[in-house]
Amino acid sequence: MRQSEGLPDQLPIPGDEGIQPLLSLPLNLPDRLGRQRRGRAVILTRLTAGCDLPAEDEDFRIVILSEPPDGPVTPGAGVVVSAPAARLTCAGGRLRETAPAYSASRQSTLPLSARDMELLRSGRLFASAPLQHTAAEIFGQSKADLNLLARDLIAAEEMKERLGLIAVALAAPEPARPAGPERLEELRDLIQAMSGSDLQDTASEAQEALDRLSDLAFADGPEQLLTCLTRTYTDDRSLMEDIYLLRALRQSPDEAKRLLAGRRFLLRAALPDEEPDLAMDRSLVMEQLTPAALVTEPDRLAPVQAALERFRRRYAARYTHYHTEAWAETAREHARLLEARSRAEALRRINTLSELGPPVGVGALAASDELAAQAAGCPLIAGVEDIVLTDAVCPACGLSLDQPRATHRVDDVLLQVDRSLSKQMGRLSSSAVQQVLRRSNDPQVEHFLRVVQASQISSLCDVIDDELIGYLRRFLVESRIRAALEPVLDQLQNGETPDLEQARDAMREVAQHVQRAFEATQRALPPPHEEPQEALPESRKPRSRRKRKP
Repeated sequence: MRQSEGLPDQLPIPGDEGIQPLLSLPLNLPDRLGRQRRGRAVILTRLTAGCDLPAEDEDFRIVILSEPPDGPVTPGAGVVVSAPAARLTCAGGRLRETAPAYSASRQSTLPLSARDMELLRSGRLFASAPLQHTAAEIFGQSKADLNLLARDLIAAEEMKERLGLIAVALAAPEPARPAGPERLEELRDLIQAMSGSDLQDTASEAQEALDRLSDLAFADGPEQLLTCLTRTYTDDRSLMEDIYLLRALRQSPDEAKRLLAGRRFLLRAALPDEEPDLAMDRSLVMEQLTPAALVTEPDRLAPVQAALERFRRRYAARYTHYHTEAWAETAREHARLLEARSRAEALRRINTLSELGPPVGVGALAASDELAAQAAGCPLIAGVEDIVLTDAVCPACGLSLDQPRATHRVDDVLLQVDRSLSKQMGRLSSSAVQQVLRRSNDPQVEHFLRVVQASQISSLCDVIDDELIGYLRRFLVESRIRAALEPVLDQLQNGETPDLEQARDAMREVAQHVQRAFEATQRALPPPHEEPQEALPESRKPRSRRKRKP
């Protein structure tokens, strides 16, 4: 191998420094999930202790023997051994690599004769896990598809690992059987047995576990099974928990249903950071109250159930106190929102004046309406303790212990409303707006301007109403219209020939100002209330007139 290509000329073999490979070839390729895997293919004269193990920086190793092995071959994890049908012609000396690296984009051209390739094609592949491809498929057509072999090896190792987890979950507490395809058959038997069982009182946990395992056990081939595993289960523990759950429901259905009810209670019993003791008790009970414990150590479940009941009582007392205080506080905050409603309405009205600029505080107004709607109170303000012993949260309001109090939200919303009002008052107090409004000669507008100039928000809420907003809108729009038409009117006044294009632009601008004013009003204000019309007597209904034919 050429040193200039960045590869070692010889590869040390772990466990036996006296054996050097006839060829060492680095392999880099993505697996089925797109993860980059690193490995190496080596040609050896014989296997020795430790030479069938990948190096520390390798995910796999492909070992090609130049001679048939003397006895049975049992490779370690991550290793596949290709044994030829007879001695290769390269067995007498070390080969030199013909390519700097072997990547996923091309097949390797091994420096082997056609006869050697035929001997490898007629040989056998050995791996610690069953492979999907044969030697004839890997070494076909005078080329060695080492990519295919590497992916097959990686998938086989992953399949073996997952079947091992399934075997443990199916056999515990007894020793697990070998991780072979037979374990999938056992899993199918368990699924079929539970498919006809009564899964009531288990909410959706049992049926969801049954559906997930069914997709897995009845997958069409290893590739689909591995894809299903990756898509369905984020970790190995969740796969085993589903199997333990079905086993628990099959062996002890009543105890399993009580266990599931207890776990649902614990999951709903959310706790804030201010309750570390309760949170610790909840975590300890949750870790022990599992289907795996019911299957493997059923005698230990009684003390866990007792710990669960102690947690229930402590949690229910804490929740009842919090529930009562929270809704009492909510009532006080609701009163604050009602008192501040005039400020919100003032901001909502001023926001319709599109001539002042884009509306402000829209999110604060929406949050104020939302808080006011949520603060209606809970019908179970008393007597909720007995309910939360089983439900963990109040079924009427859904309040949880980790839910933030309304106080902070109300303070933030009211502060944002006041800031938005101040910003709009700053716009109204600008010199340009004041000059426009002073032309109205309306006492109400004059009083409004004095309030704005003094920045008195409380007085503003008393002064402003729909009629005043209408006045303001009209004067602001008229000012914009006057500014748009003034050049054209000046030409008329001076007896000049008007510029028709300029006149058309002015009229388009006038139409835009009027349209924006109407749209802003319709968005911000509720539609007018229309009284239902009384039905007219038949004699007073207008009759359609038919045109006479000529």
